[in-house]
Amino acid sequence: MANRLDQEDGSSSEQSDELRLTLGEHLEELRVRIFRIAAVIAVGMVAGWFLVIPVYNHFMTLVRSSLPKDFEFTTAWSSLPEAFMFQLKMALVLGLVITIPITVMQLWGFVKPGLKPHERKPLQRVVPVSVVLFGFGCFLGYMILPVTFEWFAGMTSQFKGAEVIQSPTEIVLFSTKMMLAFGIGFQLPIIVFFLTKLGIITPEAVTRYWRQAAVGVFTAAAIITPSGDLFSMTLMGLPMVILTFGSIGAARLTMKDRDRAGDVLNSLD
Repeated sequence: MANRLDQEDGSSSEQSDELRLTLGEHLEELRVRIFRIAAVIAVGMVAGWFLVIPVYNHFMTLVRSSLPKDFEFTTAWSSLPEAFMFQLKMALVLGLVITIPITVMQLWGFVKPGLKPHERKPLQRVVPVSVVLFGFGCFLGYMILPVTFEWFAGMTSQFKGAEVIQSPTEIVLFSTKMMLAFGIGFQLPIIVFFLTKLGIITPEAVTRYWRQAAVGVFTAAAIITPSGDLFSMTLMGLPMVILTFGSIGAARLTMKDRDRAGDVLNSLD
């Protein structure tokens, strides 16, 4: 009995040591990958520093070409340090954007060994779709910027004699936020797809309450859109509704295929 206890204590202590060793290795790997990501972002930030002026000129040309010819519009810095802080912020944003592929690869390299083969397969399919949707959303957000600026100018023109003195920081960051908001908003179909696959959302319930679902999607678009205007919200909401219902349909098809495979296996048994 004593020998058995000694053996059990020895085996449990070995398992505990192995667990601590494995946890320590994972933490060390996480530390290394975080350091790599930080180093890559720092390099990207340096590259982004030299891209700030071209990006700024591009957005300001886009803004000015979107406004009526007789519209009074002036850009001005509110203080001496603002130009430096603006370039620093934009360099960081551009650095993050430039290094997104490497950051995703590092995160995937850390997560992948801990996943089973049947867990890796869905992620390997979803991640490319998510990247495509994010890029499409950012592109759509960029395309509606001229119309958005024109709409704002029309609202401002109602107040006669008022001149717009715009901070360059605000106008460029607003454009960036608009593009990112559309990119993030277009991730909603991916979330809905997973919720449907998990059974939290059923296709039948969405079909029955499609009006409420559409209102929910438009509400999410209104919250995400930084401008808050009806035009931008509609341009974001309509594709999101189509993609959301499309993702539910895709989830329903995959669930049917899974059920058919299960019926075939049961018939063979």
